[in-house]
Amino acid sequence: MDYSKIGNFIAAERKAKQLTQKKLAEELFVSEKTVSKWETGNGLPDTSSLPKLCKILNVSINELLNGERISAEEYVVKAEDKMLCLHNAKEQADKHLLTMEIVIGVLSVSMCLILTFIASFLDMKTWLRIVLIVVGFIAAIVGAGFALKIEQVAGFYKCSNCGNKYVPTYKQVVLAPHVNRTRRMKCPLCHKHSWHNKVID
Repeated sequence: MDYSKIGNFIAAERKAKQLTQKKLAEELFVSEKTVSKWETGNGLPDTSSLPKLCKILNVSINELLNGERISAEEYVVKAEDKMLCLHNAKEQADKHLLTMEIVIGVLSVSMCLILTFIASFLDMKTWLRIVLIVVGFIAAIVGAGFALKIEQVAGFYKCSNCGNKYVPTYKQVVLAPHVNRTRRMKCPLCHKHSWHNKVID
């Protein structure tokens, strides 16, 4: 997405409605600095502000994200292009999240092993030994919790039985038997238990 083009479009439509940045900010319950940031191409309105901003400026979300008015003939093509762009952005974000899952998992397990090793082989008081082991296990549990949350929300799980792609609940992910990122769960579409693979697209 061209942030500068979108920013110029927001500024032009705001001025056409004879609104100051301050007045627009007040109507959207954001700061004047936030509106200025959008208009200079240094950010985009978040999903909570986007619908109201479009209503105030009397533009569609598709027009705002394209940074221009769109004729009826072009609307479908532009909408498809924008959907593809958003899909690709989500795919990249999901890949990044799954990489972060591995990093968090490795760091938390490493910390647990290092602290347990120190507590086991170095000469120290018993209470300190216990503290190190407890801290190590807490780090491993917290890290595993974050890693599982990332795995749950990034991408989809694909049912091997019917091919349905879906995002399970956190509880389903935690309780499901698994081999790496393949988990045995009940499909919400065919209602059969099978091994579901993690997929990005």
